Amino acid sequence: MPNHYFMTSGKGTLGEQAYQVIRESILFLRLEPGQMIYESELAEMLDMSRTPIREAVRMLLIEELIYVLPQRGMRIALISEKKVIETQFVRESLEISGLKEGIEAWDQTQASHGALRKKVQLSLETQKNYLSHGDMEQFLRADEAFHELLMGPANNQTLVSTIWQMRGHLNRVRMLSLRNLKSVDSLVQEHEEIIAALLNGQMKDASTILTNHLRRVKQDLYTVKQLFPTYFTN
Repeated sequence: MPNHYFMTSGKGTLGEQAYQVIRESILFLRLEPGQMIYESELAEMLDMSRTPIREAVRMLLIEELIYVLPQRGMRIALISEKKVIETQFVRESLEISGLKEGIEAWDQTQASHGALRKKVQLSLETQKNYLSHGDMEQFLRADEAFHELLMGPANNQTLVSTIWQMRGHLNRVRMLSLRNLKSVDSLVQEHEEIIAALLNGQMKDASTILTNHLRRVKQDLYTVKQLFPTYFTN
């Protein structure tokens, strides 16, 4: 009987579904850094044969989220401090560039402005709702959706996909931060400040706020590493 934490969405091939579910379980720390897992165990949890599990594992190996130990199963990768710093730098560079590329969409004279503004407002309300209920997994999803909205006007799917893929090395730190640090409410406040600056045509201010916002993960990294030292590697 599949565990409800590991239920698939039914979208994509079985291998793609398995990849999405296992990846999410790693990022949300249901599968902990350093934990041993086995092909048969994953197949049972997802109620699948071993073939799609192997396909999923191949994709997770490429992302360096999992390692295969010959004749011994697999291990969830420890959180690499170096990888977190590197991917944060690249993500920051891409998001700031994407924000600048789509700046015209925030001009009130643009036809798409009204729809974009409504989507952003709904996103902010959704984030606040999840925070008020203490649902950090859903908040993290809503946070990611918000950043995709910021990138949307650039009309660059390659940019969005690249950032999404890279978040795998950041989100485990972010999940630990959301669950254990006391600065969560200020995340939404910063989102609101970014939007206010964009709507007022203050691109420089929006870029500065977004830059500092994205650099939070580096500040939080030190703290959560002290709280969960066995989860990390250099």
